[in-house]
Amino acid sequence: MDQQYAYTRARLDVLKALKGAIGKTYSPTFEELEVPPQPEFGDAAFPCFTLAKGLKRNPAEIATELAAKIGPKGMISKIVARGPYVNFYFDMAVYGPEVLKEIVVQGKKYGESKVGEGRRVMVEYANFNTHKEVHIGHLRNMVVGHMTINLLRATGHSVIATSYINDLGNNVAKCLWAMKKFHEHEVPEKGDEINFLGRVYTEATSASEENDEARAEISEIQKELETKKGEWHKLWKQTRQWSIDAIYRIFHEMGIPIDVQYYESDLLDSTARLVKELMDKGIAEESEGATIVNLEDEDLGVNLLRKTDGTYLYNGKDLALAERKAQDHDIDRSMIVVDQRQSLAMNQLFATLKLMGMDIPYEHLSYGFVTLPDGAMSSRKGNIVRFEELRDTLREAASKETRERHNDWTEKQVKETAYGVSHAALIYAMAKQDSAKDIVFNIDEAIAFEGMSGPYLLYSVSRIESLLNSARVKPLVDGSVIDSPEARELVNLLAMYPEVVLDSASQMRLADVPQYAFELAQAFSSYYAAHRVLDETNEEVTAARLALVGAVLVTLKNALGIMNIDPVTHM
Repeated sequence: MDQQYAYTRARLDVLKALKGAIGKTYSPTFEELEVPPQPEFGDAAFPCFTLAKGLKRNPAEIATELAAKIGPKGMISKIVARGPYVNFYFDMAVYGPEVLKEIVVQGKKYGESKVGEGRRVMVEYANFNTHKEVHIGHLRNMVVGHMTINLLRATGHSVIATSYINDLGNNVAKCLWAMKKFHEHEVPEKGDEINFLGRVYTEATSASEENDEARAEISEIQKELETKKGEWHKLWKQTRQWSIDAIYRIFHEMGIPIDVQYYESDLLDSTARLVKELMDKGIAEESEGATIVNLEDEDLGVNLLRKTDGTYLYNGKDLALAERKAQDHDIDRSMIVVDQRQSLAMNQLFATLKLMGMDIPYEHLSYGFVTLPDGAMSSRKGNIVRFEELRDTLREAASKETRERHNDWTEKQVKETAYGVSHAALIYAMAKQDSAKDIVFNIDEAIAFEGMSGPYLLYSVSRIESLLNSARVKPLVDGSVIDSPEARELVNLLAMYPEVVLDSASQMRLADVPQYAFELAQAFSSYYAAHRVLDETNEEVTAARLALVGAVLVTLKNALGIMNIDPVTHM
């Protein structure tokens, strides 16, 4: 980390003390230090198992010896052996104020670092298909991509947020075929265009599934589209614009940052040239009329670039996209956010790029499926949950809950709060899960005002803001009020936040920040239940406790910002 937060400095004091007590036989590391499971066990703990193994001694005996050798120094106030652990207690009169002052001074910047300074990263995400509806599964892609961008920027990286829209594939040809076949003179209602196209696509899939003649017609349409001429191209341009307008409305609504936009249709000429070059160099080859890159030696099968009918697949166009991105931007790292079903295709892409001599580090940031309690979804089958459908359901539930809590509010107040609460519910439900794991999206759990949910975090923020706004004294940092397990836990959690952000960004553990935010909100709730923040009999205590909960507010808002969740004015 480029700067040493109080959290780091305190643990360095622990390491120095341990090294002095152990001697030259063993050098403990920062990574070995643990956070005790309960505040009363201390603020940092050193397990003696590895040291004991090397010395062939009992770890509990070593812990007792080390605790006896180490005395209070720096931020350390007490050392206690507990079984095989050496537990360190920090001097909260020193450590606590340092943590709180860091938060007060840095404000919105608290938790940020510059470890990635000078590194340019491209994050490609929100890669939607035109002529299909945007559904609940796409939302996870947006959340994973946006959080990745925010985490990398919070750690000093220069990030280029990139989207690649697939606007010219077999699914498009399918949709256009069905429009002519079954809906030639039909015009969708304004605002419903992309949903209309989604319904047509589902109909096309069903009609062509076991119909050789239909599939042949669709193949011919795709070939004509790739020439960018003719009647099919005219219909494509019109319907493509419907889709892009709808996709960008969702980007705007979700607050999705896009610095650079690429389209599949712009890469046709580059794809054709690139595939030819690969053939000329012997990297690609003909196989039963198709063009492939044989990757069987790497256990990746064959990378199919062009089909026997002459049309190009995503695999081929992805090579042209990678080349274009490298030409347009000087980047040190390229990340692609795609669900785990595309793992083989991503590995084939990266292996082929390596054969081409493109040595930029490429990464596939994968994530699991989003399913519903009643099972999986499929655009082909038409049993998806559309973005608008999910959004409106969450808004309705949030509106109902808000009205019940505030029956004196105007409809405008209810609407504004419900929109913020439903957005938080959606984002947090997607963000709190480990990216590698599948999500069963439960609307009732997502919108709940209690438990591990976005609305619960917003309520915590609102409650703290209410405390600060109603106080008659100004917050003033004073370590004397950090005198209870609840207060110690808050301080330790606050101190950990920069490390949480750094670890989350460096290891791409995206769920760490959402889970941390919930733990911090819970710790505040425990503190609030045990201590009167606004103590009318003692202004000094009130001022000090307000400083503590004010630091919680800043840190909680910063964590919500990583998730792209904005606090609401009232709850």
